[in-house]
Amino acid sequence: MAADYDGVNEQAPIEQADSPVDPRAAMRRIAAEALILQDEAEAVVRGARAREGLGFLAPRGGPLVRRFFSLRDLLPKSCQDSADDELRRQLDAILHHHALAVWVALDLLAYEWRSEKIGRQLDALDGLGEPAAHLDQLYAELAERPTADYAAS
Repeated sequence: MAADYDGVNEQAPIEQADSPVDPRAAMRRIAAEALILQDEAEAVVRGARAREGLGFLAPRGGPLVRRFFSLRDLLPKSCQDSADDELRRQLDAILHHHALAVWVALDLLAYEWRSEKIGRQLDALDGLGEPAAHLDQLYAELAERPTADYAAS
């Protein structure tokens, strides 16, 4: 798409969640991409707070929102290991949070002129918050865990 931010949609495709791959390996790749996108998402949220132009931020933020939602769709539907399933659930929540945080920042910026309350909400934006730090922890945990050999099954 012409409106997509350079680099956001040019990621190497991640295998579909239904393919016979180790769910831990798939989650690790998804978390790694989310970590990379997280930096740009933080910049978009900070830009909205600083009242940068919507015409400048929306072409950057829109593709980020779509990609965070796409990464959620690529997560395994469930994991046999309960610890892995908990990581999957947390990763799903973080991806959802990041997509909504960018979307809300852009939405607040678009309607800021309508009320002082919206302006105050925009002033209160403080990046992606605790979920961003939690994503770092999740990725580290996924990276240190060995992956199973699903090719043999």
